[in-house]
Amino acid sequence: MKRVVFFALVIAFLLVPAFTPVVLSKAAEKTHFPLVVRNRTGGEVTIALVRTDGPGVYWLTVPPGAEGRFEVRGGSYTHTTVACGKTESGVLQVTRGLRLIFTPCPGVAPNAGAPTFEKIHLSDAPSGKLWSYQYGPARVGAASGGDSAVGGACQYTATADVTIYTRPSTSADEFSTQGAGFSIQPSARTSNGWLGFDPGVAQAANIGPFRLRWLPPGSGAQTAGCNSLPVVWAPLPGICYDMPMGDTNVYASPDTSAAVLFVLHLGEFAELLGTSAGGDWVKVDLGPGNTGSNAVGWVEAASLNMNGPCGSLPTISP
Repeated sequence: MKRVVFFALVIAFLLVPAFTPVVLSKAAEKTHFPLVVRNRTGGEVTIALVRTDGPGVYWLTVPPGAEGRFEVRGGSYTHTTVACGKTESGVLQVTRGLRLIFTPCPGVAPNAGAPTFEKIHLSDAPSGKLWSYQYGPARVGAASGGDSAVGGACQYTATADVTIYTRPSTSADEFSTQGAGFSIQPSARTSNGWLGFDPGVAQAANIGPFRLRWLPPGSGAQTAGCNSLPVVWAPLPGICYDMPMGDTNVYASPDTSAAVLFVLHLGEFAELLGTSAGGDWVKVDLGPGNTGSNAVGWVEAASLNMNGPCGSLPTISP
């Protein structure tokens, strides 16, 4: 298998002169889409893309700590990705602008008892390679590192099998199921009684409440400290959200010369409704987010940091 991967990489490398990706340009054809690769690992990241539905081979290389910005022709690609000392292959669908985020390579788990299967990049491309951190199976017990509440801390203990969700709703995706005796110290709660905790695993650029996993109300025993947890905003199930990593302008139309309706800051979120025909803009609705605004506008696709069911956003006309 290693030999096959090696030759695939060699072939891709030899074809580079004809298909080398270029720096992003506003004059790009609509058949091409921006591909941003952010490398937060301690080593070089390389991605060999071979198009399966037409001509096209790309060799992308990004040094550690850097961000590479490329243009790639739309289509379906097989990829060979090398990062963190591993070589993996899979399928990548390029139908709009994408951002791949490679987080630091796995090390010792900060919470080895917690269930783990987290992707290391590309929350917006579920058909792509999902790098995973795996620190061993989940265990019953104090996953937060303590067997009992300390002082006035909130301690939750499951009294029967409990399903943990990625968002505070039973219609959200399930994160894991734990047996009776599972114990954790939540750090937040919702107004309707869900308890949120950080599972202590590597997450793909998730921010704030998107880092939490959720315990249903009435599913276990709680100490008195749980009543003093901060009440937080939480994402709704079934919605694709943008989690900006920095200030992001929301424009009235998909054009940087259009009026700026709102500026999203770090920690502020908006629903993603769909993409422009060229894939370089995405329409957003601030209503389901936490800004208090109901503005609807457009953000540049290259700025996105997404969470949720974002793999099949529709194409929307301005």
